[in-house]
Amino acid sequence: MFINARIYCKIIDRLNISTIILILFLSFISLSSQRKWTILYSSMIDIRNKNNNIIDYISKTEQYLLNEIEHQNNIKKTNPDDLIYLTKTKEKKRTNFLSLVAKEMIKGFDDGRYQRGY
Repeated sequence: MFINARIYCKIIDRLNISTIILILFLSFISLSSQRKWTILYSSMIDIRNKNNNIIDYISKTEQYLLNEIEHQNNIKKTNPDDLIYLTKTKEKKRTNFLSLVAKEMIKGFDDGRYQRGY
């Protein structure tokens, strides 16, 4: 009977050890799958955020285009009677500061010539 008890104890010990090994193996597998799920979930959140941004840009673009269509109805079609023709003005010549000073001095000498007779 004592021998049978030893055999039962050995069988129970081996079952306990095998269940502990099985639990450790399954926990490593679950941790690996949990890590993969976390990576997948975080990438899904990033994609969702980018999608929301794209939806915002699309709605802004649609709003702009709708405003442009509304404003297009307000624009009047022109005909030749509505046009105003402007005369083209002469472009001003660029003058140098030194040439302006020289012209003023010459003008002053000419004015001074007429005033000598007093």
